[in-house]
Amino acid sequence: MDILVFVVAIFFFFSSWHRERMWHNPYVVFNLLWMCVTGLIVIGNQYVYEPNTISLLCVLIGIIAFNISSLSPKLVIGRWFNNDKNIQYYFNTKTATVISIFVVIFSAIAAASAVQAFINGVSFSDIRTDYYTYSGNESVMMYYFRNYVVSPLRYVVIISTIISIFQTEKKSKLLFFNTIIIVILQAVTSGGRYVLMNTIFMFLCGFILFGAFKKMSIKKKLILSISIVLFGYMIVFLTNDRSTFLAQNMKTLERMYLTIFQYFAGSVTFFGKVFEEYPQIVGSTFGVNFACGFIDPIFVVLTFLHILPHPEIFNVIGEYVCDSLMIGPYTAYNAMPTIFGYFYVDGGVIAVFLEAWLFGYLCKRLFYRSQEGNILYSAFYILMFVQICNSSTRWFLYSSDFCFAFLFLRLVFNKRSK
Repeated sequence: MDILVFVVAIFFFFSSWHRERMWHNPYVVFNLLWMCVTGLIVIGNQYVYEPNTISLLCVLIGIIAFNISSLSPKLVIGRWFNNDKNIQYYFNTKTATVISIFVVIFSAIAAASAVQAFINGVSFSDIRTDYYTYSGNESVMMYYFRNYVVSPLRYVVIISTIISIFQTEKKSKLLFFNTIIIVILQAVTSGGRYVLMNTIFMFLCGFILFGAFKKMSIKKKLILSISIVLFGYMIVFLTNDRSTFLAQNMKTLERMYLTIFQYFAGSVTFFGKVFEEYPQIVGSTFGVNFACGFIDPIFVVLTFLHILPHPEIFNVIGEYVCDSLMIGPYTAYNAMPTIFGYFYVDGGVIAVFLEAWLFGYLCKRLFYRSQEGNILYSAFYILMFVQICNSSTRWFLYSSDFCFAFLFLRLVFNKRSK
């Protein structure tokens, strides 16, 4: 089964590359990712169990459905992307810079305790655990402010910096500097590598999308390269600091390979383990997971106003899929069941097909609108590019901070009729 999925991923990758020949095209990126992931699964790893049949089947169906969307004609939903074709958008550097200053200030305040803990010798693993655990010292309003305002604006600042560097004639050095500070503070606060990897993904997407290779001077290319190398080094540093007992005696490259295998191929194994452990959750969310990040805040507000209790349907992922399970003899894993795991919870194999197709269709429409020169949709696509690159780990549209970023991006663009 694993060889079949690998062959299908290879077929769709070369097919999409032959058709599109653009590295930032959603089908090329998606298929390249899954070709690598399924290739790792075929090679195997002694520290990670092989995925079971149902997880491989869902991966196979999801890959096929995503690629079928490339053949789909423009549907009624496509009109949403055409309503503003007579409107031209302009990036507002001043607004983006003001937002970046706000995020820097809040990030510095939020990171103060984490930085102090690190100076005192606390590991990033413990810092990360504390970050993702609700603290009684933090008010409920501050908790939601951090997740519904500051975190989405962090995405806005990063994408604004990408546009400022690669697209606008007048660059904002302050915006670029603030972004570096924000990303580093977030990485230190959360103890995580995702913010670093996702920032690199977004910069690479913007670099290709805006054809920056021909526009940028050698000096600016050097500065950008140094920044990416810095983030890459921090990823290696965090990997070493958060290494498990199993990996402590490994060399750096061995540890990095094990980490890559666990993060990407291990997620497919975890997918199967979740549904072996909790078969009752299949079909329990009725499609809510696909756009949970947009829907859940509505019920949070209604619950806060004591109009109705928070529906349990939104807690399924947190209660079961975030449970720590063993994916290998010595390896525990949680929270990353691939995007197909979220879809499978929504409605079984049928939901995997339908939601993977819809995901592919949305990516296609965003990409082609960005190719038409619409800078707002270019920003949307850079954000969605992060989800495409993380398809083998988690579904970001389940999280409100990611979804709200699409809404807040509108703040840094002015519009007028063509």
